[in-house]
Amino acid sequence: MATRIMAGRPTPKSSRRSSNSSTTRGTTTKPTAPAPTPDEARELLEIKLAQLNSLLWCCYGDGNGWFEEAGEKHRDNMLWIAADLAREAEMLLEVSAPK
Repeated sequence: MATRIMAGRPTPKSSRRSSNSSTTRGTTTKPTAPAPTPDEARELLEIKLAQLNSLLWCCYGDGNGWFEEAGEKHRDNMLWIAADLAREAEMLLEVSAPK
């Protein structure tokens, strides 16, 4: 029996830490899913924006200094999450916008 369960994909190395890394954030291959309808996209967009708002509030919003104290690795990962959420929100906005 396994003593440790690994969920999800491993975190790629930051381009700042390794200049010869071939992995670029945001370019991982994901299984394709059917495109959401405009109504589904609008609902998903609301969810992504709420997540992004909460994430950024935790990083900066209450001014508690946690973000600065988190360390480079955690700050890098938090900003990566924020960038992914913003990119996903932008794509969902394009799908949900009337044509």
